Amino acid sequence: MEEEKKYIYNDKAERIKKMNRFYIGATIFLGILFLLYLWLRMANQNLVNATVYGNTVLIIGASVLNTIIYHKDHATAKLKVIATLEMGLEYLLVGVQTDAHFITYVLIVLVALQIPYYDKGGLKRTCVGVSILYVIVTIVQGIKGITVLNVDTICSVVGVLGVLFMVSRIGKITLLFNADALGSIDEEHKKQNEILQGVLEISKTVQEESVKSSSLIGKLVETTNSVTGSMQEITTASGMNANSIEEQNTMTATIQDAIEETSERSKQMVDIAMNSNDSIQENMRVMDELKDQAEQITNTNHDVTEAMTKLQDKTKEVEEIAGMILNISSQTNLLALNASIESARAGEAGRGFAVVAEQIRQLAEQTKNSTEEITRITNELNANANDVVVSVEGSVQATEDQKEKILAASETFNLLNKNIGELVAHIEEVNKKVSGLSDSNNKIVVNCSQLSAATEEVTASAEQVHTLSEENLDVAKQVQNAVEKIHSTADDIKKFLH
Repeated sequence: MEEEKKYIYNDKAERIKKMNRFYIGATIFLGILFLLYLWLRMANQNLVNATVYGNTVLIIGASVLNTIIYHKDHATAKLKVIATLEMGLEYLLVGVQTDAHFITYVLIVLVALQIPYYDKGGLKRTCVGVSILYVIVTIVQGIKGITVLNVDTICSVVGVLGVLFMVSRIGKITLLFNADALGSIDEEHKKQNEILQGVLEISKTVQEESVKSSSLIGKLVETTNSVTGSMQEITTASGMNANSIEEQNTMTATIQDAIEETSERSKQMVDIAMNSNDSIQENMRVMDELKDQAEQITNTNHDVTEAMTKLQDKTKEVEEIAGMILNISSQTNLLALNASIESARAGEAGRGFAVVAEQIRQLAEQTKNSTEEITRITNELNANANDVVVSVEGSVQATEDQKEKILAASETFNLLNKNIGELVAHIEEVNKKVSGLSDSNNKIVVNCSQLSAATEEVTASAEQVHTLSEENLDVAKQVQNAVEKIHSTADDIKKFLH
């Protein structure tokens, strides 16, 4: 309520209302003053009754008219004009009918009453009008002999006109100062309104953008949380892959040892086979001396039987080693499959890991095929060794009956020579396969090393991304809090402007 009462006269209508009330009061006061003067003069029988009654009716009628006009419209500008004309007419009537000198002050009051209306045109017209009335009244009083034309009268006229002029100029200067002051205030007010409107628009923009930013940052926080979780899963999966690769390295080392042992056994089998071949050749060269050297042939056959027994034992060992290699190859293939699955879960970051895992799987498959081939060859070798044993036993039997079965012994040794040749060829092929298996296993070791390095890089990158994601999450939350503060500040500015 107090805020509504402050600066109410900054409104022109309120100023006119206030001045109209004051103007009515001033005119009523001047009317009473006129009536007091007229009735006192009539009481002293210095004035005609008709003059007093006429002026009384005029003053009362003017007051009533002014009151009616005011009640119809408190802020009407007509009241000032009508009341001024009424007081001017009353001044003229009293001035030409009496010798009153105090009425000159009424003119000054009428001019002064124009100033608060801030109407330059009205002030100027009032000054001109009252000056004319004053001159008319002075002339009429001089004609009637009421006023004597002398230096005092001339100075009085000039003084009154000068006072009216100065009051008029003071009013104009006041209006000029006030107009400039009000104009400056109005201009500053407009500028402030423009600035405030600009601030309001900026506040609205900031508020709208802060809402959008808050929504986007909320989505960013959710995405960052998801990325952080994914990076944690990748780190865990990479750790599992590293463990699997370490286990695979251990297994490949075991395979390498088994391959080296197999290669060594193969060389031994070649040596044994070559030795057996030499023995057979020697036996064939002494076939013509079979009768004289039967005992030597028997001994030689015993040596061959022992060699074949050893060969069978070695062949069984090769089969066992091949079984171990096949088992390890199957486990390697399974590990490669697990590595491919984990790399697929890792997405783009595990693509290189998937290529290495596929190479490992292919090498494991090659190792499996080579091992199966070794098994097949050792089976054949075992069968051939069994044949050799049978043949040697036949040779032993033949030595007991040299005469009757010498031809059968020759054929048996020929067959034995052939089988030994095949045995040597098979063993050499086994040796080649074992060498190829060794090369494949070396590649597996190299690929495992590369895979281990790649896994370490992926793990390090995942941990780094996880750390950055957590840092980004913290920053995003801080930005979200800042945007919420901006949004709150924009609401406060909006409330302040309204």
